[in-house]
Amino acid sequence: MILDNDCAGGEGDGEYGDEPVLDLATALSVAVRVEPELIRAVRLALFPRFGVETEAELWFSGLVRSQGAEEIVFETEVRRRLHRRLGGWLRRQPPDAPVHSLWRVVERVHRDLSPALFLEERVTWLAVAGRPAEIDNALAPVFKAIAHENRDGLKQWLASAWNRLPQDVRDSPTGWQLAQAARPWFAAGRFPSRTERAPLPARRLGDLTRLLDDVRITVRRDGDELELDGRAVDTVGPTEVPPGTYALSVPDTAPRLLTLLSGGLRDRDEELSVPADWQVRVSVGAGPVRLRTARGHVFLVPERALPLGGGGLGGRFLGISVTRYDDGLLPPLDTEPDLCREVGGALGADYVREYLADPSAASVIDRLRRLRMPRGGPLVLYFRGYAAEGPAHPMLVLRDSDPARPETCLDSETVFRLVTTSGAEQVIVVMDTVRTPGGDRTWGYPPQPMELGATTWTGQVAAAMPYEVGGEGPFGRWLARLLRRGPDEVPQGWGWLPRNRYITGGDLMRAVAADWPGESPSTPRNFAAGVPRDLLPNPRYALRRFPDDLRPSDFGEVYAQEAAAFLREVISEPTTSADDRDRAVSNMMLLGPNRGVEAAAALDELAGRYAASKNLADAVAANESAVALLRPLAERLPDTALPALATSLYGLASLLAEAYRWVEARPPAEESVALRRRLADRDPEQRPRLAESLHLWSLVLQSSGESRAALHAALETVDLLRGLTRVDPVAHRSALAVGLGSLVDRYGAVERPVEALRAAGEAVDLRRVQAASDPRARAALAQSLHVRWHWERVLQRWESAHQAIAESVAIHRELAAQRPDAAHPQLAEVLHCLAVNNADRDRVTTALVVGREAVGIYSNLVAHGAVDLRQALARGLRNLSLWLGAVGQSGEAVSNASQAVGIYRELEAEQSGLLRAELADALEVLSHALDLLGDGRPRALDAAREAVGIYRRLAEARPEAYWRNLAKSLNVLSIRLDTVGRGQEAARLREEVRDIVFGRGSGP
Repeated sequence: MILDNDCAGGEGDGEYGDEPVLDLATALSVAVRVEPELIRAVRLALFPRFGVETEAELWFSGLVRSQGAEEIVFETEVRRRLHRRLGGWLRRQPPDAPVHSLWRVVERVHRDLSPALFLEERVTWLAVAGRPAEIDNALAPVFKAIAHENRDGLKQWLASAWNRLPQDVRDSPTGWQLAQAARPWFAAGRFPSRTERAPLPARRLGDLTRLLDDVRITVRRDGDELELDGRAVDTVGPTEVPPGTYALSVPDTAPRLLTLLSGGLRDRDEELSVPADWQVRVSVGAGPVRLRTARGHVFLVPERALPLGGGGLGGRFLGISVTRYDDGLLPPLDTEPDLCREVGGALGADYVREYLADPSAASVIDRLRRLRMPRGGPLVLYFRGYAAEGPAHPMLVLRDSDPARPETCLDSETVFRLVTTSGAEQVIVVMDTVRTPGGDRTWGYPPQPMELGATTWTGQVAAAMPYEVGGEGPFGRWLARLLRRGPDEVPQGWGWLPRNRYITGGDLMRAVAADWPGESPSTPRNFAAGVPRDLLPNPRYALRRFPDDLRPSDFGEVYAQEAAAFLREVISEPTTSADDRDRAVSNMMLLGPNRGVEAAAALDELAGRYAASKNLADAVAANESAVALLRPLAERLPDTALPALATSLYGLASLLAEAYRWVEARPPAEESVALRRRLADRDPEQRPRLAESLHLWSLVLQSSGESRAALHAALETVDLLRGLTRVDPVAHRSALAVGLGSLVDRYGAVERPVEALRAAGEAVDLRRVQAASDPRARAALAQSLHVRWHWERVLQRWESAHQAIAESVAIHRELAAQRPDAAHPQLAEVLHCLAVNNADRDRVTTALVVGREAVGIYSNLVAHGAVDLRQALARGLRNLSLWLGAVGQSGEAVSNASQAVGIYRELEAEQSGLLRAELADALEVLSHALDLLGDGRPRALDAAREAVGIYRRLAEARPEAYWRNLAKSLNVLSIRLDTVGRGQEAARLREEVRDIVFGRGSGP
């Protein structure tokens, strides 16, 4: 089902649009779970002119995410779109319009719902109705119960309901506080941690702070700006706080809340919201800054120091490789391929690479001194060569160095000091060194002095291999492989996950410590200080371009599952670029053929999201892409791809059908039926899906003018559902009842009322069986009896019709006694039908008694605010007028007809153009009553003339629909003219009537 616009149509009785299913779904979107009883109540209350088939079509529509035996649930994104559509109705209509009574209908039917679900529906209504000020009051008792009574059940409900709630509820102050309190109960990845701004200041957290632990975040001066990083600092690791960077303890909210206190250039306090997974920057000037947390703690950040560099990737790799030495005692360290270039190449396009091959000590020092990174970014220095023990730190041996003379070598501390003054925001130094032959085998790399300066994070990974094993470069080879493929084991919480584009220096160091296969004393040593940020491209990022020699399926099944979940999110997200989506689909296929089926499912989900935002072209394109992806897979993987292909075809056909593109909808709908027929022949579990496709196929055929073929499809649907119901009545009985309702419509379309009546009778029998075991089904039984009455009446089987409608009335009287508020409108409806039935049987006096009871109920409900029942009241008054005239009570007939005309005028003023035909009909009835009165004949003429004027306008717009009404109305006006002696004018009208009738090819 496509939502073609936000606020199409009008409100009230449902005659304001050409999409009954969409209009009914819009009204029902307030409810979390939609039962047949609620569907019926809302349809009769707001849309009484919609037939019962509308309920069936809604039940099987694409708007529905899941169907149970007793209820349906809308797809979350579709429901949000429906909320916006309903909100448009409510904003545009006056306060007394029928749509404003919707909540009373839902409240009556759902008054026995669980308190939590009822509250969810209540706040949903408040949000949709544009009453955000009342949301906090509605949620306040829940927050109080959580804060003071620690009600875990409420927390669990909130976490499960969060994504269903409208944005106004989630953005409300109390809603935000409830989410923070219930955070542990949110499923992984579902907590709204990316909220950018909290709806209330830090000082107003109050009771919430008692429920939360503290986390440490960092604050850094960057010139005249303050950078606040909301990511929690690991308090266990060897993190040091460098100059200009400070750690603050704040309550663990998302976002983090702080108050920037007034002072210096600031004349007032400023509330800050810091995302829990990123940074914000605030201009604070040069002076000291005071920050206050939600617990009232105040921290002082000193005045600015020297400006610091920028952040992000766009880094530099400096590789220093020494393989040849002037000292003849040092054997060459040749390796193939060149390890320095292997490591640098593994960093990809995020790094500019520079290599120094066999340099002298002086040239290395000169290059490091001139190394500048004015735009910040990360710096990776990799050294491959010999190292010797030094007086304080190991000495790096360059081409012209003499290991016996330390002054000719390069102190590793000097290297570290030089690179940290380059302006890089993050620095990591990798020492891939080999101990000189015959040297001491016990020395190692100690921690370097971590004076960060402008650098926010520094790290050192240092290996000192014995010559016997280090000459072949095992560490460099392993490091290059690590940077190209990632670690063999990725513990939970590490950054090498498929959804992370980058890893931090900390992630690299943990991998080195845990994944290095060598043994002591060759184990590398890691040292770091500062807060690590994105440093290196993650080779396991699922959206990357994988090289030809590496497939993501090589990473194992656990990775494949996580990568597939991430790629599915990328594919199904409408904001994803076309290139990224194409790459996501390609990489999903690299995970394995079965993942192609998942990619197609994601494309189907994308189509649904596009459809919900009225982007039909992209929605259809997404479904077509899914179909194209699945066709070749269906040949290789029929067990999984064929059902998915049938589902995608069904979704494509549904989209086209909802857009009334019946010609285009036909091929995919027909193929979906054919595929699901094959699947059902092999697997009986596929039969419900076949029934679903047949139901859509019947609709496509009917809408294409092929009523008989549509009937055959509906018959097959019902036959299939009959068989399923015999095997499992509980699971399929409701679907069969709905299918029978559609079958009744199809029989009606081909003018086969006998068969329509037979199907309606079967539906009655089915509902009777349901009602015998479940009293809640008695309302559905009453409705089925109502439908049966209609077709008995069409066939003029007056006594059988009477029995059906009389039983329906009896059931509704029983329901009214049990639940007066909920059942009264339905009772009035069937009472009116019973009155009509009595009039059909020439029992006009009895019809008057029953009709007066129906009108009395309608009048009472309207008087108490049920404005949505005004049209039903007007219809009852109109019929009462006819019956009163038939028994000679002309005065009362005029009174009732006048009331009906008055109501229709009121409704027409509210819903211009939607009830003109009903108003014209009521005017004709008033004209008849006034004519019977005798002295009211001049007024009768005026009413008849006004009716003709309305029908003329309707016939001009839709001649095929209204020419008969116009001819009849002209004939009535001619009679009224004859009565007052204006025969010539009456004769001209009768001539016009003959022209209309014979012009249409009909008899006189």
